[in-house]
Amino acid sequence: MANPVLAALSSAVAFSYGILVMFYYWSLTVRSGIYFRKSTAAFRSELATARDRFWNLSKQSNSLYHRFLTLHDGFKFHYVTNVAPDDSRGATASKPLVILIHGFPDSWGIWRKVLDSTALRESCSLVAVDMPGYGGSDILKKYSATEVLDKFTEFIVALRERYGFDDPNNEKPREKVIIVAHDWGAVISNRLAAEAPQLADRFILTNGPLIGLVTSNIKSHDSSAVKMLKIFLHSPLRSRSMLGKALYTLRPVLRQVLLSGYIFALQLPLPFIRIQGTSGDFAWLRMVHLLANGTVDDYTVKDATESMATSLGPSAAECATETFDHETYPKGIIKQQFSEKFINMVSYYRHGTSVGRWNKSIETITALHSLGGGDDLGRRSSRAGVFDDGPKGALRAKATVVWALNDHALDQRLNLDGIGDYLVHNSQVISLPRSGHFTPIERESGVALQKIVEWAVAGEKEDVNSVVQAVYPGASVTLRT
Repeated sequence: MANPVLAALSSAVAFSYGILVMFYYWSLTVRSGIYFRKSTAAFRSELATARDRFWNLSKQSNSLYHRFLTLHDGFKFHYVTNVAPDDSRGATASKPLVILIHGFPDSWGIWRKVLDSTALRESCSLVAVDMPGYGGSDILKKYSATEVLDKFTEFIVALRERYGFDDPNNEKPREKVIIVAHDWGAVISNRLAAEAPQLADRFILTNGPLIGLVTSNIKSHDSSAVKMLKIFLHSPLRSRSMLGKALYTLRPVLRQVLLSGYIFALQLPLPFIRIQGTSGDFAWLRMVHLLANGTVDDYTVKDATESMATSLGPSAAECATETFDHETYPKGIIKQQFSEKFINMVSYYRHGTSVGRWNKSIETITALHSLGGGDDLGRRSSRAGVFDDGPKGALRAKATVVWALNDHALDQRLNLDGIGDYLVHNSQVISLPRSGHFTPIERESGVALQKIVEWAVAGEKEDVNSVVQAVYPGASVTLRT
């Protein structure tokens, strides 16, 4: 049983650190002038245009169609696709299916550079989905691992069925299903690749932590540092160097605590969360999107308004629209204020989605068993099969990890050291040396990611290292399994 005094002290420290971080980010927005900078009439007009372009259900967004998929309990996923409404299931099943899953604080719109690829539009069926609580998708009462992962599993299974991928009457060889994910989308997809690998033939995962690996690396660094400190404390004068070595060993962990300060801020009571999400005319969001684009030199008004439109989701005007088949946005989000949407978005951090136990429902187990051809022994736990190999959380589907080395949210050593132990045969790690955390939207990394998806869709016939280096000099495959 946990010591109540220690638990209370830990909570007090976490709360104090969260408050400190919240004020730090507030000071950054103030010092940069973002907090008190009022939106001009031209900016508001451009933002309204961008929201209409991204969220008006009656219009095609850059030749993409808005669709909804309703699960058995009535939950509605919103997504956009290049598949025309009148395309037959047989026609779509003859092409690979690419499912794109965004992260925080975005929506399907962060994939706009990848979706612009003419090669992808012609060669595969593209689906860019809004995660629960984001964009135009329905909201959950709780964002637990079980709720979120069960919902995503049912969505992907239903999507495969909608586009004819698991039709027993289809005599042609089945094309591949590829899941592409960033940030929180990658966290979710890492869990799916580890615990429901039947869902896709390849996962392309960019700058989202593999929690099992990070946890293992943190424990390893902590354990080594503690041993060194014990040696130092036993004989301080004779073992002076051990103190420095212990601190050096802890550097990646301490750095990650600093980089993850925003997570502590997002654990504060809900009134603080609402303030962070909306104060200063969405100053925190505007600062995040400014940093996400990689450079301020060519950050245009169009970039700013499109980025904000992806986070804000549909306005009242777009919520009044409907699709070609008279589908509308879920009732839960139609009158929702952004402060409440923001709470849903950060609930993935607050409800332990990344680390919680996934108690698979009978329906989920049955669906995965069917996709696996009856040879996967599903279990109602976080361990998806009886005969799992490798460390806890190891991926069991082919994966291409695309990692930007200038990520200012995730420590490279904790996220990459030992990753080979977590990957199956025919997986790769691709390093992008000049890019930051938001790989789908940064100019250089966005093109590289687009080419990697094209490589996977085309059958992985070329060397992916050559494919990436052709558009991103200096990029390299640093690990193959």
